[in-house]
Amino acid sequence: MKNKSILLFFSVLIVVLFNSCKQKTITVAENSYEKKYFLTSDTTKGSINIKIDVEIPDVFMTDSVLKSIRSAIISDLFGSNYDAVPTDSLAHKFTNELIRDYKLNNEPMLEKMDSKGIYSFDNEHILEGFSLLSDKNIFSYGISRYVFMGGAHGLNTRNYLNFDLKTGKKIAESDIFVPGFEKNLIELIKTRIVEQSKEDPEIAPIINLEDTDFWVDAIKPNGNFYITDESINYVFNPYEIAPFYIGQSEVILSYNRLAELLKKGSVISYLFEKK
Repeated sequence: MKNKSILLFFSVLIVVLFNSCKQKTITVAENSYEKKYFLTSDTTKGSINIKIDVEIPDVFMTDSVLKSIRSAIISDLFGSNYDAVPTDSLAHKFTNELIRDYKLNNEPMLEKMDSKGIYSFDNEHILEGFSLLSDKNIFSYGISRYVFMGGAHGLNTRNYLNFDLKTGKKIAESDIFVPGFEKNLIELIKTRIVEQSKEDPEIAPIINLEDTDFWVDAIKPNGNFYITDESINYVFNPYEIAPFYIGQSEVILSYNRLAELLKKGSVISYLFEKK
């Protein structure tokens, strides 16, 4: 009987230790690659400069959740056809695809140009993927991309994904806000744009949003947000709510300001209910 008790004790201990050692939040693997490819031997005729530095979800205690999150992030970074590509090959494969497309798009035009002319087919693609909030409940991920394909300027965008670590599903606005939240959230976003302009010494303070170049009617929740310990932050990319020269607009909405709009018992409720 004594031997059975000892055996039972060690069996329970092994189970406890095994569960405690499971990875309770997402860990990531870094994947970087950099290459500059010239269109011809004449380096003045153009090149594509590619820099990739991304973090890819690599370990989690629930395989199905990890697979779901990894698939969504890879799709947004590189495309849906990269899901089966090994993590350490993603950046290299994507770079080769960009170079192939660059050649297909520009070599025919180069052949039609006068060889003595002054022109350049310069392109650039800089991609970063990075984890943000990462605890046992939520994993937030950001993607920063700069693309230049000729013309007056390139385009810099930031996009975000937030995941429920219990299900592996993306967290949508309807998951965290009460029904009918849109109208009040729109007004709060507009208010915060004005307030933040007065808090930033590097930009001119806004008195009345209607008197600016913002496209006021376009300002609304866009699903592009990331979750922090203190706030939900919306990001509007160039041309989304304003002309290009205004750039990106990030709107920080603290949980205190969002109190009446937040859904109790949601996946993020533990962040604001403790405030």
